[in-house]
Amino acid sequence: MDSLNNESKAAFQTVEELMMASAPNFNDVMRCVFKIKDYEIEVYFYLLDHPGSTIAEVSESLKKDRSSIQRSLQTLMDKGMINRKFRVLGLGGFAYIYAATPLEETKKIMERELQVWYNMMRKLVMKFEKS
Repeated sequence: MDSLNNESKAAFQTVEELMMASAPNFNDVMRCVFKIKDYEIEVYFYLLDHPGSTIAEVSESLKKDRSSIQRSLQTLMDKGMINRKFRVLGLGGFAYIYAATPLEETKKIMERELQVWYNMMRKLVMKFEKS
């Protein structure tokens, strides 16, 4: 899945910037809602298309440093966007394999995050009094 074919011309980093955009794309929304970087979005979509990948496979395919991929994977796991499983290798070793949370579930996570933000802003507005 090619990031839903949404290559961004303007990299919106905040909700405010996103709200002012005439046509934000899905990656823009992901970046703002999850507070993640473009390369983390790239890793998510790679894993959506290649479930069961190892760090080495992701690193090689995306041509990124292994340590950068590890950090990206940890960030995405923390956000609930991917999951990790333990796989025992034939010669007694082990490897972690990663898979993306299905896109529909990721959208639901995004919707919940936006609802939390909305509720927080609404409470602030309702508490506002002229000084």
